[in-house]
Amino acid sequence: MRQEAGEKTPILDTLEDYLSCNPVRMHVPFHTGIANNSIFPKGLYELDISEVSGYDVAGEDNPLFQSERITAQYFKVAHSFYLTGGASVGLLAALFALNKYGKKVIVSRNVHKSVINGLVLSGLEPVWLEVEFLNEWGIFSSVQLSVLKKCISEANDLAGCIIVSPTYEGVISDIKAISKICHERNVPLVVDEAHGAHLYFLEPGSQSSALKAQHSALKCGADLVIQSWHKSLGSLTQTGVLHLVNDAYFSYKDIKRSLDLVSSTSPSFLLLLSLELTRKKLAETQGCYFETLFKNVLLFKSELEKIDSLSICKNQDPLKVYLKSNNVSGINFAFELYKSFSVEVESANEIGLLMQIGVNFNDKVMNKVIESIKCIIGQWTLDKRQTTRKSQVPSPWLHYVCSPREAFLKGFHNKNMEYHTDVKAPCPPGYATSIPGMKIKELGDRR
Repeated sequence: MRQEAGEKTPILDTLEDYLSCNPVRMHVPFHTGIANNSIFPKGLYELDISEVSGYDVAGEDNPLFQSERITAQYFKVAHSFYLTGGASVGLLAALFALNKYGKKVIVSRNVHKSVINGLVLSGLEPVWLEVEFLNEWGIFSSVQLSVLKKCISEANDLAGCIIVSPTYEGVISDIKAISKICHERNVPLVVDEAHGAHLYFLEPGSQSSALKAQHSALKCGADLVIQSWHKSLGSLTQTGVLHLVNDAYFSYKDIKRSLDLVSSTSPSFLLLLSLELTRKKLAETQGCYFETLFKNVLLFKSELEKIDSLSICKNQDPLKVYLKSNNVSGINFAFELYKSFSVEVESANEIGLLMQIGVNFNDKVMNKVIESIKCIIGQWTLDKRQTTRKSQVPSPWLHYVCSPREAFLKGFHNKNMEYHTDVKAPCPPGYATSIPGMKIKELGDRR
């Protein structure tokens, strides 16, 4: 049977060739394929190897490079870099690469803390792009085009623009329009699509989609796209991909040398293999299992909307279900779901809770969750309702004393500062509530 290009597995082939020789392992790792516990299967240790014969080939014959190139061909991009340190590593590398074009970068207000860390490490100065915070829901909205236009027209020495879409709670921005605005000013666009790799398989107008436009950053004009495949494609935790979508602004070398600064020299073969096999599965199925999954989620949301005292956020990401109740805070809601029904949600705040849809989501799971929610809503009467709903995010960051890098470095030597020297960003969702260089008095917090 003919193997399609997207189904080829150079990394797996290298591992199987190595193991078929039944080699005497006189190299790291120390376990040499022998399990030291009864929890992990023996096969896991056998596959956990370092650079061995067949892998240490240079250039385009290297199996990792070949696997990445096959993935890039499948997604129709210039190159796809595998990440074994999560999307955070890809975001750090992207910020290093932006130094190619300037010293300032437009940064959306709701970026992950790794982007703030990247500002510290890269030395880039942020030009903050304010994103509306929806107090009713306790989450960020999408990027407003008018705000971006104003921001980009007033800035100078811009190296690029970095935004988040979809957000942690599933709100999607208009990437096509945003990329047009950026490129008209010759500004490269970086999209943190950590939570949206699956959008590539969601076709607008299909029976499973309520979307009217394409929202995958890979198809909408972004230049660099960073994804966490473990979040929505099924690979192992801590795996991701940095897509060099085109060569308009960056070359393969630009990204490779930037990644080398923040990546391990001993990447996990288990994680690399997980990425390769995930791509193989996608190629074999053309992502068709998403179609069924998306349909089930639409049905799930429609059933939830029928429950009294329950509100469902009208986000655009079908795999994120964010809801709230008038009768109970999101935190207490999530606690009761787990304590009484063994339903573990993705996260919760004072206002609502977030459920992440995974491959286990079938009729049985859906019905259990719906019945569990109905029971909790019925048990919590209005006299128990949470009346104080606090926004998790402070007022806009408008006043800075110095750059994030300068402030962070001064934090090693000075204790009583008038500005923050560290990033504070509870995870999840990872949105920063303070940033190095930001005046402390704005938050009424001098810690």
